[in-house]
This record gives sequence, C-alpha cells and structure tokens, in this order.
Amino acid sequence: MRPDTGNELVDAILHAAHRVRTSTDAVLRDGGLSLPGLKLLRSLTQADRSMREVSDVLRVSPRTVTDIIDGLQARGLVVRRPHPTDRRVTLLHLTEAGARRFAEASVVADRAGDEAISGLDEDERRTLRRLLERVGAGVRR
Repeated sequence: MRPDTGNELVDAILHAAHRVRTSTDAVLRDGGLSLPGLKLLRSLTQADRSMREVSDVLRVSPRTVTDIIDGLQARGLVVRRPHPTDRRVTLLHLTEAGARRFAEASVVADRAGDEAISGLDEDERRTLRRLLERVGAGVRR
C-alpha cells in the first residue's frame, strides 16, 4: 500500500524506498540472511564493535541488535568476545564464515539494487542521487 502523508512527492520517495528495501530483504532472505543482518555484518567488516555501536550504526534498539546477533551467532557468522579493557562491554566479531557470507550477500544485494534502478540511464541516476541528497539535507532530524 502506498503511503498517504498528504504530500505526493514525499509519498513517492517513501514508497520507492520501501519497495527497494523490501525487495532487497526478500532476495537476501531467500539466501538465509536479512537486510538488517547484512548491515550488521557490514558494520563488523572493519573492526569489532560493541552492541551499542552496532545499535547506533543500524539505528535500531539494542534489543533488536541482540535478536539479530543471536541468529547470526547460531549460524557461526558472528561471535561475542569480551572487551579487552572494559568487562561490562561485549564486542562483536565477524568470523571467517561471516566474512564469506557477507561477500556473497553483498553481491545479491547489489544485484537487487541495480535491478531497482535499471530503468534509469547514468544521467538520470546522477540527477536522482543529487536530488535525494538535497532532500536528505533538508531534513532537520
């Protein structure tokens, strides 16, 4: 169902974003991962992170992060490790299997994104990106 905020342009932006997100998530779920799971794995590719850091990066509640981590850990993609200097903090670490799964899932997600914008030529893509960046810059929160 299309959003109905009363602003046709905002509704179109929200609808397009929702369609791309849900389509990408569905394709990833076919392979046993979700879009939030992919984002979480991506956040761990550069360094171990605390649950709070991941929560902030993903912009989701710590409880949601815990649920995602539990699933990823059960599949051997992520492990929890103690922080070396702060015993109150648990760090999340991407395993080798997690790094491989992230690489595979990234290809799938990229294909889904490419498919979503396949009807646009390069000039239209550049224009859309510039316009969306301006829209985003105009949002106060």
